[in-house]
Amino acid sequence: MLAKDLGERKLIDKVFSTAKKAREAMVTFGEENVVNATIGSLYDENGKLVVLNTAMEVFRELPAEELAGYASSFTGAPEYNESVKISLFGRDYKNFFNGHHLEVIATPGGTGAISNSIKNYLNYGDTILLPKWLWSPYILMAKEKNGSCDFYTLFNRENKFDLKDFEMRVEKLANKQDNVVIIINDPCQNPTGYRLSIEEWKEIRKILISASKLANIILILDVAYIDFDDRNNEEKKEYFEIFKNLPENILTIFTFSLSKSLTCYGMRVGAQVALSTSKKVIEEFYDANSFSCRSTWSNISRGGMKMFSNIILDEKKSAQLEKEREFYRNLIKERADIFLTEAKECNLEVLPYVSGFFLTIPTGEYTPKVEELLEKNHIYTVVLDEGIRIAVCSVTKKKISGLAKRIKSIIDEAKK
Repeated sequence: MLAKDLGERKLIDKVFSTAKKAREAMVTFGEENVVNATIGSLYDENGKLVVLNTAMEVFRELPAEELAGYASSFTGAPEYNESVKISLFGRDYKNFFNGHHLEVIATPGGTGAISNSIKNYLNYGDTILLPKWLWSPYILMAKEKNGSCDFYTLFNRENKFDLKDFEMRVEKLANKQDNVVIIINDPCQNPTGYRLSIEEWKEIRKILISASKLANIILILDVAYIDFDDRNNEEKKEYFEIFKNLPENILTIFTFSLSKSLTCYGMRVGAQVALSTSKKVIEEFYDANSFSCRSTWSNISRGGMKMFSNIILDEKKSAQLEKEREFYRNLIKERADIFLTEAKECNLEVLPYVSGFFLTIPTGEYTPKVEELLEKNHIYTVVLDEGIRIAVCSVTKKKISGLAKRIKSIIDEAKK
């Protein structure tokens, strides 16, 4: 009875199913004997979900009508949309983007932001360009438009971003499609923890400008984890410079998530932030995505938006929030450093990691066997097509210690 053009609609989400196995194993074998590296949320050293004090203090102060009422607009409250711009680009964003056009649309989480962007810019049946190592729901969102996926190789032999492969695939799509929709997840790439260098971004910029002579370029830049990157403010400005003064037929859409920036995962608040040198392109962006908001979810959490704006628009509270995040950024770095140091000692290959919640171990054709052996040893990870993802955001330092050596032994056994 389904609509004929939907194709197969059966979702198998290995992340949640594996996390369930890990919880069941903790009950059976004891929490101390199980490593649950599946959880993509921030946990402290006591194994508890991190709930930032600044966020909760502000949230509890909100009056009942702010928590229970509809938002003033299905595209986001004005003060929330302003707060998103400040959070991403700094308080001087108007001067920084002078001569450019910027628009924000509130969405239910970063997922809503990405979905809305794909829905409105990927032509029906077209191909979207995604990284080979990726957050898999990107693929599901493309399927909503009956789209296919092409995958750029994330790393070359030198373990740097594979610019040649990226350029080849962008050019190929630009020669056959009116719109080329590209997703880049940076910084703190999920699942690898890679961060493109400014030099790599400058080369990507050249590639996109060249391709824009053949087609419209829509760059969806997934910045969900940007607040857990360790760049300072000056370095962030240099990063955002990349997206200024681009041709009018290149549209950059930053997809933002409160889930990560405030560790408020269940509130489901995010945003699309569109940047262009063309007023017309931004007006079109606002009209089309407003339509999608109204037709899909209509309204998002008023309380979540109010909480965020009350923090960001208050410089004292904003500084307090940043201090909290810095503590947890350092904690994640400590965990990653432990794992990477021990991985080097035991010759365990890890894909290039710079910052963020996750790191990835390539396992290639041995992945199914590695998964089986990991679970036998009460180690639960997110299993990818050719590797396993370790969530350093949620595994305590005690459980991280020795984990690399255990995984190396399991991979060696799988290869026998």
